[in-house]
Amino acid sequence: MAHSGLDDGFIQAQRTALEQTREELTRLRDGLTEDDQDRGEDQAYETSDRGDLGREIHTRQLDESVGDQIESRLENVERALEKIEEGSYGICDDTGEEIPKGRLEVMPEATTTVEAQQRRDERRSPGAGGAGGGNL
Repeated sequence: MAHSGLDDGFIQAQRTALEQTREELTRLRDGLTEDDQDRGEDQAYETSDRGDLGREIHTRQLDESVGDQIESRLENVERALEKIEEGSYGICDDTGEEIPKGRLEVMPEATTTVEAQQRRDERRSPGAGGAGGGNL
């Protein structure tokens, strides 16, 4: 099933944007991994006071959160590239409806409509009132 409102030129431009995004996210992920390894090696040679230890824990938690966000977005980018190969780019994974072209222009890795993504976010975080930073 193909999206009726997307021409080959648009899809090619989206593929290029997605590939560039994948490269950037991979660099960011690899940089976080290297930073974490370097920090672990540095810590082996240092003794920290309580303040230093608190800052270190906070930094690791932030890095983990950012790393999780990078991985999630990278998965979305990979899925969108798969959908281009399958010929189903621009079709919602959940509902089979066409994803509006404007949404794809803003977020080439979108694989769901806004409504379907909101339902996903609500299922992931019950009680959060549907707020979430997912695949908008």
